[in-house]
Amino acid sequence: MTISITEFKTHCLRILRDMEHSQTPLEISKQGKIRFRVIPVNEAKKAPWARLRQSGTLHAKAEESVLMEQDFEAQHNDRR
Repeated sequence: MTISITEFKTHCLRILRDMEHSQTPLEISKQGKIRFRVIPVNEAKKAPWARLRQSGTLHAKAEESVLMEQDFEAQHNDRR
């Protein structure tokens, strides 16, 4: 979630309570540029890859594979 610094200043206690409950990081912008990132303590303790979970967008169709056949070592071994 991204909010302006003005909105954060006006509603900071409510926003922090909501963040504590949802464990969702917050980005605070100033003049349209992100200047601060607030991360709940439990979220900050997670491994970096775990914090990325559910933060991306998949641009493939449901039936498309994001892996290529040559990515699998088993495909390169001789079959007897």
